[in-house]
Amino acid sequence: MKLVRTGVLKVQSQPAFSEINAASASVWNECLQLMEWYQWQRGYPHARADFWIGPDCEGWMDKNLSKSQPLHSQSIQTIRKQYFKSWQSYWEIKRTNSIESPKPPHKKKGHMTTRWLKSAIRFQDGTPFGKRVVLSMGKGRKALDIPLPDSFDMSKVDAIATIDLCYNHGQYELHFTYNLEVEITQVGSNVMGVDIGEIHPIVCHDGLHTYILNGRYIRSLYRLRNKVIAGFQSKIDRCQRGSKRWWHLVKRKWKRINRIDNQIKDALHKHTTTFVRLCQSADVGTVAIGDLTGIRTDIDYGKRANQKLHQWPFAKLTDMITDKCKAVGIKVKQIGEEYTSQTCPSCGQRHKPSNRNYKCTCGFVYHRDGVGAINIRKKYQGHFGVPVEAAMAPPIGIRLEARCCSAGAENVG
Repeated sequence: MKLVRTGVLKVQSQPAFSEINAASASVWNECLQLMEWYQWQRGYPHARADFWIGPDCEGWMDKNLSKSQPLHSQSIQTIRKQYFKSWQSYWEIKRTNSIESPKPPHKKKGHMTTRWLKSAIRFQDGTPFGKRVVLSMGKGRKALDIPLPDSFDMSKVDAIATIDLCYNHGQYELHFTYNLEVEITQVGSNVMGVDIGEIHPIVCHDGLHTYILNGRYIRSLYRLRNKVIAGFQSKIDRCQRGSKRWWHLVKRKWKRINRIDNQIKDALHKHTTTFVRLCQSADVGTVAIGDLTGIRTDIDYGKRANQKLHQWPFAKLTDMITDKCKAVGIKVKQIGEEYTSQTCPSCGQRHKPSNRNYKCTCGFVYHRDGVGAINIRKKYQGHFGVPVEAAMAPPIGIRLEARCCSAGAENVG
């Protein structure tokens, strides 16, 4: 089975990096100009209606793009494909009306991430200068030679499909994309229901046990992030934009924010890894996860609640669960969450809970998110609303222990 994995490596800046990413931006800007000329020649109404499905537009632009750029030819083609992909996304948004007044790609760029494909990538090992990656440039141009750390794993370089040169708040990074072949072992037939929450990132039920992965540590990191932004921004606003003091504070702010973001990502990875291990131990073959698409639409619960909901990384959690389950052969299905947290699993009546515990008139008492996970599982199996006579086992909590604002080992309690 083929899987796509990514890796990030921070590298020391070279004078050529800024020139290369500026050249990528100039290719994008040239695509904007060529599209404007293409549409003007053929008449705007016709071109804007069906240009990207026409037989000649992308090929015409490929032929007319400047060949004097210092970039590799495949890097230029990648930018052109990204440009047309942006147009297709624009037409899809217009078709579905998911965003009011969408705009096609029209903004010029000063710098842009540069991508190299597999044929333009060479690795060197055992040289007097250590491990290195050599990235091909345009015809007649000197290749880009980047040193790699001694800890870089050279055993997987054959699986690298692309390398991106990215600029991230004062730091250049190489983003690697790996195409890996994974052997899938035999998976079970059980179903795990998952309720994604803002307080508890993952609450799951496998038919016998309910597990609550506590997310208060992650919430504390988001609160710390908001305080850091507010503290730095109050100082930055008192400085003249572009001054030495202004740049010093901006760099310090993003350095601190990136550190907190890495801690949040680390905690999410630990929770999702723990969840996949629970699925494997429970002989799970399918994960039914609540679909939260559009949950932020037209919300207004006050300033604080709105901020928490907009910072809630439910899409990132869903993607992590999907990728890690796929790696071990477990299927993931998204199920609508309508009334799953309000329906009593014991009697089938609906009751909206007012706190963290769900209490029904029939006497059933359970954790509210646990009720959601139970009903999502039942909804996938087609038994939603059917009363269950068996008693529910108390939920099991899983907490991340942190020391000095850094994610620590997992503790099951």
